[in-house]
Parts: sequence; structure tokens; C-alpha cells
Amino acid sequence: MKISKIYSNKQFKNIEFNEDFNVIIGRIFDRTKMEKDTHCLGKTALISVIDFLLLERFDRRNSRVLGKNIFRRKVFFAELLLNNGKYLIIRRDIDNPSKISFKLNDFKSDGFKQDFNWDEEDLPFEKAKKRLNEYLGFDVLKNWQYRTMVTYFLRTQEDYQDVFKLNKFKGKDKYWKSMMFDMLGFDGEVVKQKADLEEQQDEFKKQINILQTEAQIDAKEKDKIQGFLDIKRDEKQKTEEQIDKFNFFEKDKITNQELVEDIDTQIQTLNTRRYSIDYEINKINHSLSSGINSINLNELVKIYEEVEIYFPDNLIHNYQQLLEFNESITQERNRFLKENLQQLKGEQQFIDNELRVLENKKEALLSYLTEKDSYTKFKENQKQLAKIEAEVIRLEDKLKSIDKVGKIEEKLEEIKHSIEDKARGISNLIDEQKHTEIRKTFNSIISAVLNVPAIISITQNKKGNVEFNADCQHPENLEVTAEGEGTSYKKLLCMAFDLSILIHYSKNSFFKFVYHDGALEGLDDRKKNNLLQHVKKICGEHNIQYIFTLIDSDMPRDENNKTIDFSANEICLELHDKDVSGRLFEIGF
Repeated sequence: MKISKIYSNKQFKNIEFNEDFNVIIGRIFDRTKMEKDTHCLGKTALISVIDFLLLERFDRRNSRVLGKNIFRRKVFFAELLLNNGKYLIIRRDIDNPSKISFKLNDFKSDGFKQDFNWDEEDLPFEKAKKRLNEYLGFDVLKNWQYRTMVTYFLRTQEDYQDVFKLNKFKGKDKYWKSMMFDMLGFDGEVVKQKADLEEQQDEFKKQINILQTEAQIDAKEKDKIQGFLDIKRDEKQKTEEQIDKFNFFEKDKITNQELVEDIDTQIQTLNTRRYSIDYEINKINHSLSSGINSINLNELVKIYEEVEIYFPDNLIHNYQQLLEFNESITQERNRFLKENLQQLKGEQQFIDNELRVLENKKEALLSYLTEKDSYTKFKENQKQLAKIEAEVIRLEDKLKSIDKVGKIEEKLEEIKHSIEDKARGISNLIDEQKHTEIRKTFNSIISAVLNVPAIISITQNKKGNVEFNADCQHPENLEVTAEGEGTSYKKLLCMAFDLSILIHYSKNSFFKFVYHDGALEGLDDRKKNNLLQHVKKICGEHNIQYIFTLIDSDMPRDENNKTIDFSANEICLELHDKDVSGRLFEIGF
């Protein structure tokens, strides 16, 4: 797929692209007026327009360019050259971006036509995105939607910081890493499956931490808790036997029978629950007031600096992750505790009311009894029994929690083995070297431009997860050099990688264009010329459309320091700072 045209219904420099090499240049005429920032001409903003027309999710509040009020009532159009030779027109409105229209033609349209008998009009956003994916008809990397991959071929200045992980990726690593593994020729599903297992592992660890904190248990003390439980059950049995021995006057048998078999049974049950609730409330209040132990990371680093001991960045990162993990658990635990506390207090109030009613009724019935001392002793035994029963319930709950932790730990052990299997699987896949051709192409591009070798490599970190690397090498010993860490060299590595992917899939139905913003910025003239010559060669040999932007001060120069200009055919868009007519949107903002 290539970009044929980008245009609008008003105030926009409509663009018709070449099928191969394209230059978007910003010319600065008045260098004394610094307020005329060259970055406001629109050469970078064009990426936002293209991305919008390729159905990027659009939220006016978060869009730095198209979200401005001056773009209201603006309609954008794109004409794409599909891999089957047909031309697809896309219409999308800024005011109603969730409605998209398509028109498929057998030929390139004349000029910048806006009125069509649309094949599909005002499709909902998700349906339109699915439909565009079908129109593009890619026959490789079918597990991924075009939207996930297109970002590599629309590089803004912010996307040169890392060859593989673009600044646009805000989600979890498992998504872009699995896609990158796929893109390099491997099975990215294995990477995703391993990451999913690690997420399950973290969730189970959280559950164990919550259970251990709330029940105040240690799995190692299971036998000790069982011993305490046996003792309390024995105490319970003896106390029940003592209560059963109480015998009141014969004339009060009927009253005593009602008291013992009905009211006292209810009171005993409620008291048992009351003691259990009191214990739970106290435990929750203690947990809520205890908070989490933490160390001020900045203070820790400062101490290390004062004693001149190196504090590694990765240790800071790992400790920060630990703090965040601990904070996450504490928040989840406190939310659960507060909800439970509210329920317990409500039940406590209900039980207190019920006990008052029963005690009054019992007092009336016991007024017929004459053995006051016996009743007092009887009542004390009942209270003691309630305490013992509550303690029995508490110990039984501890054992249940320990059993739950044990079952979760069994699952964790299974997940651990599965993660190890996936890590070995990833290692075996890397050994297959399916990215060899992409790596060779990458090296040939960097060698042609910088005259030094470069390599793409895949490694596994300590957890067995994939890490992608792109580095320049010393031409003699092939050791990784520091050149790849510089801004200009990092940009070249990014551009070379994008081109390597396009070349690798050039015989398939896939993207056949790339847009590099500020491609020549920061390079010396020799490298600029090397890059441009090699890119033009790539475009011709592999049917690739290359679009790049620059300002005139970044124009390459020859050995006599004379500017090497581009031909009129190569320049698809020329911007300037004379007035607003020279800007992409023909308006200042």
C-alpha cells in the first residue's frame, strides 16, 4: 500500500505523492524572526493528518494538532494505491470522526475530487477500521491489524528514541514485543503467552499476600494452629458439659426448659457470633491503621552518593516496581477491608438489638427461679462458651486460609514451570535465526551510509523475556560501539530498520511506504548524501515509497559546500515562512 494523495475541503495544501521518492521541504526566508518556528510550518503535522485518515482513534481533547477549534468543519481525504493496483478513497470528517466513507476505483482519480458515489458511506469507526484492513489485503503478519504496525512507518521526531519500541506505544510490553517478534519472522504468540502467565503469577502472589495479611497466618505454623484448635475444642466440650449439669427447681422445669432450649440457645448463638465479629473488627482496624513500610528512594540514593557507593539504575527500577506492587496490594486490601468493616458493624448493631430483646425476655422468665447463685454461674459458663466458640471459629478460618494459600501455591508452581517452558521455547525460536535476511539488509543500509557494520540482535533477559537490540559495530573486532547511542545515529538505526522490514516483505502484500520526519537533521553532508543515494536505490529496486521531511538548512552539500537541491519532481510539498500561505494548513495557530 502506498499513499497517492492527501487533501482537504478547505485551507490545506493538497498533496499528490510520487510512487517512489518524495521530499517535503520547509524553506526559511526570514531567519531574524525567531518566533516563526520552522516546526509550525506543518511538515510534522502532516503525519497526524495521514494517521487520522488511516483511522487512528481520534479524541479532540488529546490531539495536539487536529483537536484545535480552527479545524472544525474540515474534511480530509486520502487516496491509497492498494497492492492489487486499485485506488481507495477515504473520507473522514473532523467534526464527526467516527463516520468514515470508502470509494474503490480501478484508476487514479483526477485532481482532488471530493464528491463521489461512495461504495460505503458513514461506516461506524470500528466497522470502518475492519473494512480498511480488508481493503489493504495484507498476506503476511495476519495476526495483527494494520493499525498496530503502521506506526513504524510514520516516524515522528519522538519515535527515534528507540528502534523497536515507539513512543506511541503506551500499553504493556507484551503487545509490541510479540508483534515485533512476529515481524522479525518468529512466532510472537509464544511471547504473549509467557507474558500472560507472568500476569497470572503476579495476580496469585497478590491473593496470597492478601490472605496472609488479613488472616495473619504463616503456612509454616499450620501444625501449631491445629494444636491450638484441638485444645479449644476440648475446652468447648468441657464447658458444654458443665452447662448441661445445671438443674433448677422441679416446679420451674417448664420455664427452665423454655429458657435452655429456646432463649439461651439463641443468646449463645448470638454471643458466639458477637465475639467473632468483635475480633474481626479489631483485626480490620489494626490492619487499616498499620499502613505499609516504605523507604524514601531519593533519600536512599542520596545516602549512597554521600558514601560514594554506586546505586545501579536497574536496582532503582526494580525497587520502584516493588514499591508500586506493594502499594497496589495495600490499596486493594484496604478497599476490601473497608467494605467488610461496614458489613460487620451493621451485623454487630443488629445482634446487639436482638440480644437486648432476648435478655429482657429471659430476665422475666428467670424471675420465677429461686437459685440466684446457680443462675449467675450458669450465665458465666455461657459467656465462656461463647468466647471459646468464637476462638474455635477463628482458628478454623486460619486453617482454611492456609489451605487456600497452599492451593494457590500449587497453581503458582505449575505456572512457574509453564513460564520456564515458554522461556525455553523462545530461546529455541531465536536459535532458528529467522531474522537473518532482515539483519543482513539492516547491516547493508547502515554500512552504505556510515561505512560501519551494524547488527540487529535478540536476547533474553533474566526472566527469559525477549529484548531487541540494534547497534553499530567496530569494523575490525565487531564489538558494539557507542555510535549507536548518539541521537543522529539512533535516528539512522530507526530508519534503516523500517526500510529493512519493508524490503523483507516487499514481495508480499504489505505496507510499501514509510514517512520519516526530519530524516537528515544532525547528519554531516557525506552521510546525508550516502543516505539519499541509497534510499533512492531502495525505492527503485524494491518498489517502496519513501517520504521524508527537512528544512532547507539541512539540505545536503557537495565537497565544495554547494547546496545539492532536489528536483521539482522529487519535491511533493514545499512549505515556507513568508506568510500563512506557505503553511500546510494555510493558517497560523
